[in-house]
Amino acid sequence: MKKVKLKQIAGLVEEILRNDELARRDDCYLILEVIRRMYPFEVGKTFAQVMMGAQEKGISFEGITRTRRNVQRKYPELKDLKTEEIRKKEEEEYREFSRED
Repeated sequence: MKKVKLKQIAGLVEEILRNDELARRDDCYLILEVIRRMYPFEVGKTFAQVMMGAQEKGISFEGITRTRRNVQRKYPELKDLKTEEIRKKEEEEYREFSRED
């Protein structure tokens, strides 16, 4: 992804997190808001249609959530504490699972 686009996404994610508490708790909602604002013509399409064109448009769900983590690391006040605890617990459970084999 080009640096300009990454900065655009970072600014947008920060703006959404500052103004929408639900986006702090729900990555799916955050992804929806980012796509709605960057690609408004995608709204109303089926999930399959959006996903089929995601790569060519530069839509990366992982990139959006990675950006959320970076923004929240930089601005901890944009974290939802309860959600942060749940995410930490799930991450630890995943690490334990991945060590089992």
